[in-house]
Amino acid sequence: MANVLEEESFQKLRQWIILYKDDGAYKVVSKTFSREKASCVTQLLSDGHGKEILSVMEQCSSSPALIDREPLLFAYALCCKSTDKNTKSQAEKLCDKICRTPCDFFQMLKFHKNFSITKSWGRYFKRLISSWYHNQDTYQLARNVSREVSYLGWSHRDVLRMGHLKPKSDEMDLIFKYLVLGHGETKKSFGKSEKESIQKLLEFFSAVDTAKHSDDVQQVAKLVEEHHLKKDHLCTKLLKQKEIWTALLKDMTIQDTLDHIGQLANIGYLDESFEGNQFVIDKLLNEALLKEQNVQPFEIIIASSFYKEGKKKPTSWQHNEKVTKALETALEYSLKNNLKSSNKRYVVGIRVGVNKNKSSVRGTMALSTTTAAAGVAMLMTREEEKTDVVFFTDTITPLKVAKDTKLTDICSEVAEQVKKADEQKEENQPKPEVDDDEEEQDIFYGVLPDPCDLVAPIQWATDHKKDVDVFIIVTDANRSTGSRNLGEAITQYRKDRNLPNTKLVTVGLTNSNMKFANLEDENMLDVSGFDARVPKVIRTFVSGEY
Repeated sequence: MANVLEEESFQKLRQWIILYKDDGAYKVVSKTFSREKASCVTQLLSDGHGKEILSVMEQCSSSPALIDREPLLFAYALCCKSTDKNTKSQAEKLCDKICRTPCDFFQMLKFHKNFSITKSWGRYFKRLISSWYHNQDTYQLARNVSREVSYLGWSHRDVLRMGHLKPKSDEMDLIFKYLVLGHGETKKSFGKSEKESIQKLLEFFSAVDTAKHSDDVQQVAKLVEEHHLKKDHLCTKLLKQKEIWTALLKDMTIQDTLDHIGQLANIGYLDESFEGNQFVIDKLLNEALLKEQNVQPFEIIIASSFYKEGKKKPTSWQHNEKVTKALETALEYSLKNNLKSSNKRYVVGIRVGVNKNKSSVRGTMALSTTTAAAGVAMLMTREEEKTDVVFFTDTITPLKVAKDTKLTDICSEVAEQVKKADEQKEENQPKPEVDDDEEEQDIFYGVLPDPCDLVAPIQWATDHKKDVDVFIIVTDANRSTGSRNLGEAITQYRKDRNLPNTKLVTVGLTNSNMKFANLEDENMLDVSGFDARVPKVIRTFVSGEY
């Protein structure tokens, strides 16, 4: 029995790390962490399972299922504060494997600081910090620390000074000196060294220093290509130059290119008049590369929305029809090659247009609520063989979404249903009563809320005797106008259809803190906000593959 309970505890730990729920909901932004919220970690630590926890964390760190690294880093910081010597020793060995980037490292330091009473570090933590720097390949470390210099109020200079770290090799001595004293002093100290590895590091840091301070566009572009420098290695003003982006784009993944599509458009890189735009277009049309890099549909949808709309309307750039077409083609390739079916039966219920104050989703300003909801419907229809899509108010309207239905067509149909719902609401508004012999009086009767019965899709499935494995409700409403509780409704549906494991996912596109799910029900999930990772959150929750 003890082994069974322990296995359940470790399963909860894996779920906590991979699919972190903050107050019962997966939050796209503004996640919060505390010891109380990490009870699955603290309990296992108190039971003496520190080494096993770290083993699970090492597996999760490299797992493709991992969505956010923050829960992993928080759990790791807790292990570093353990009083068990074996746990601390194992944590020290795994520091560079858990904290894969300087930003991960700085995030862990922030969590650790929140647990600490004093500002100073003990001998153990100084050793752990030292291990993060020394256990990495020196040249790769140089690339990483010169790119991610500071984050969350921490910098490498702060860490090296607080930790009084001593280099264990000439190469590490050079890197530490560069981080603390800068390129000039480092060159003075090591410029005469005949060691090949030292000269290689000096050459790289010289390239970085030049890239950060030079105004010579051609010189910096050449350095970017020769040393494979990244955007973060360069001074900001050079990022307005097309020649610099031509050099940067050669090493960029498609995901990175999509993330910067607004910046590229803003400097005119995607204009029809600039020949360099063809490089971006060719990359977007490369079906094999899209498949190899596993570019997900919503990464393309968000980039496409940003290119069309920008942060402000109208956009500050000219639209290139070839770029728009390339994005549409890339989306089709992604839908064709990069989706994996769960072989389950779905109902996707959509109700947007309720929140009149927010037309874009929380977490992705470039994405409208209509496009986000339509995108989810399209993904599930393409991904799964059995998917019903409905629009609901307090009644249900099935939507015609087939496997070949375009996103724009789904958006139009959703927008049409929102318009009908608004018209119906207007018709149902109470009218002032007028006596035959009196003039109409100005009387405030209140405004009816937009009808949004979140239970409606479940009731529709019950009425039509549909067997459903997963309900996904996508809405911009903050509350349900129905009389029934969502938790009670899904429980009743499971009993009526004899489907005890039917799952319910409620996505609040504009909500900061969804609270519809029953915290005791492991088959219910609330999602607050929306970004490109949410489909993966839903997929992971449905599959249970932690």
